[in-house]
Amino acid sequence: MGMYYCRKCAVEIGEISDEFPISDNLIGTEYKLEKFVKHNFPTEFEEIHSIFKEPNLRKYSQYIVNTSASGCLEIDDHGRKNLIFVAGETTGYTLVNGEIFRPDDAVRLVFYKDTNKIHAFPTSGSVIPKLCSRCGCPIVF
Repeated sequence: MGMYYCRKCAVEIGEISDEFPISDNLIGTEYKLEKFVKHNFPTEFEEIHSIFKEPNLRKYSQYIVNTSASGCLEIDDHGRKNLIFVAGETTGYTLVNGEIFRPDDAVRLVFYKDTNKIHAFPTSGSVIPKLCSRCGCPIVF
């Protein structure tokens, strides 16, 4: 299981800052457009695939801004750094082999420091432990 950090600790260890570089154009590269289509208007499905409940750029943008501003830091088992925000609503669905497996209530923001690759997809908030891996305080969104 990965490590999860509250906002305060993520700032203290230098992984996030209060001034986050969010790209002005969230679909402005071929890569970001592919990811937007993959998670909003998929034409094919991977074995495990997540799709947003509301497939539109406005809602997608809101999720990215909210996750950037309020998400906790995840460092997964492969060392990848992501931000996760529990939205308090159904954000989308995870499908397994094309069938709905679960509703999702959170957003995972990947490549959050890379304005050319930053993108988001729905995930489950249940993956986040209740306490920060560093300070032991509750992770609050």
